[in-house]
Amino acid sequence: MSLKHFKSTPLKVLMLVTLVTLLLQGYQLLLQPNFLLQQPAKMLFIARGMSFMQLEEHLTSAHMIKRPYTFRWLARLMRCDKKLFPGAYNIQPNMNNWQVMKLFRHGLQQPVKITLHTATNTEELVAVLTKSLAMPPADLQALLDDEALIKEYGFTKDNILTMFIPNTYAVYWNIAPAALLQRFYKEYKQFWTNERLSKAQKIKLSPQEVYILASIVAKETTHLAEAPIIAGVYINRLKKGMRLQADPTITYIAHMPTGNRVLKKHTQIDSPYNTYLYKGLPPGPITIPTVEMIDAVLNHQQHHYLYFVAKEDLSGLHYFAKNFETHKANAQKYRRMLKTLGAS
Repeated sequence: MSLKHFKSTPLKVLMLVTLVTLLLQGYQLLLQPNFLLQQPAKMLFIARGMSFMQLEEHLTSAHMIKRPYTFRWLARLMRCDKKLFPGAYNIQPNMNNWQVMKLFRHGLQQPVKITLHTATNTEELVAVLTKSLAMPPADLQALLDDEALIKEYGFTKDNILTMFIPNTYAVYWNIAPAALLQRFYKEYKQFWTNERLSKAQKIKLSPQEVYILASIVAKETTHLAEAPIIAGVYINRLKKGMRLQADPTITYIAHMPTGNRVLKKHTQIDSPYNTYLYKGLPPGPITIPTVEMIDAVLNHQQHHYLYFVAKEDLSGLHYFAKNFETHKANAQKYRRMLKTLGAS
């Protein structure tokens, strides 16, 4: 064997060892699972202004990462440690550094879901919408209080709630207040299809007025089958120029729980929402109604009823009447039941 062969063999071995070492380090750096080992998926929230050091500290303290130093090396190599895209990121079990880094580098957020079901005023609405978002509630509230701004959308401070159609929406965690408002306006325009607009026109109500009436119907009954009948009663009264005399509007202004008995003193409260004192619909909704209640107004049952009162069996169902005499007789049944129960 030649001297030259003896000299080259150690060099080859060294090169091979170096290559294997680099491959192992590269595997560890890029491809070895490093996140949520034997853990379920988690959402990672990166707030605006968070530094890479703060992110690394959070990942470590939350036990989301096994080898934070390898993630740090990769971030430096890719120059991603200087700027982070704020947002919500879906981290899956056994993800490697490369997979997670791609999420952060390109801002590949996972939308979060916000469910809008009910609210009686803008403060409650803001609390519901911002609960799962990075948005400060005061920022969204400021937009809803800006009369000039909401006028551009075609609403007033009284009826701005009618722009918000109840549903579950997917939005980015760090969405801006103005963008969120635009999103709901887009959903509102999509909800009010030509078919729905045509039905509203036939009963001579605007979309906002349909929504307001639906909010009253929603407080009158939890039985969806009755909702079109009750809506028909109120539409009949509107057509005749009668006061709606809707108890839910009284409990609303008196800040009473739904179902509490309305007394004569309550009906004397001076408020544009008092349908015992003022004709027509109140200036805004008393709650956010479901889509089914909105459609119950649009598809109300045509009949000649002008009155209704709860049945004495406490079923939540109602008696309906075409004249006041029949209504008085029905109401007496309910009063007798209250007397039996010892209610005043």
